[in-house]
Amino acid sequence: MKAALLAALLAPPSLLAQDAPTALAHAERAYHALRTVRAQFDQTITNPMLGAPEVSHGTLYLAPPDRFAMRFTDPAGDRIVVDGRWLWAYTPSTVPGQVIRQPMPTAGATTPNLFAQFVDRPLDRYEATYAGRDVVAGDSVELVTLVPTTAELPFRSATIAIAHATGWLRRLAIVETSGQRRTLVLTTFSPNVTIPPAEVSFTVPRGVRIVTP
Repeated sequence: MKAALLAALLAPPSLLAQDAPTALAHAERAYHALRTVRAQFDQTITNPMLGAPEVSHGTLYLAPPDRFAMRFTDPAGDRIVVDGRWLWAYTPSTVPGQVIRQPMPTAGATTPNLFAQFVDRPLDRYEATYAGRDVVAGDSVELVTLVPTTAELPFRSATIAIAHATGWLRRLAIVETSGQRRTLVLTTFSPNVTIPPAEVSFTVPRGVRIVTP
């Protein structure tokens, strides 16, 4: 890891975009070449009102335009699924007897637009600032901070980490409108793989009550 970080920091300027529009254009091209994504993730949610950060791990599935899932291994059994119509949030680790069902979201951290909302025509919706370089999961990345220019998006800002070699997003660091901070690190990234339909669908467990806010 230290060697990779040193290599990223010492890379000649010609090998790195070093400006937000170029980095975002690279990410947009990579996004439009994706049909599906399967990735292992680490997620950290920090809420100043709740004390210590909440850390979770699992597998993410993305099948644009309308399928998405986060299946958690820690907390085991928790899952968030968007099945093309509904978002299902099932957290038996904390509330075993119910599942929350809501209309499919179009923006935010639990949406089939997870990548598109940041890299599909981003300069139409954000003020973008180049924020430097880093290494995420062994990949040299370029950091771009995005601040929405409208109030339609459910976050104040997002700093995205774009892999220099591939253009894939490897980390999303989001400051939500509530002030809560969510960091999603994709520790592996498998593009254009076959995703079994069962991974992006939800069957209500026996005895579990559906709650629609």
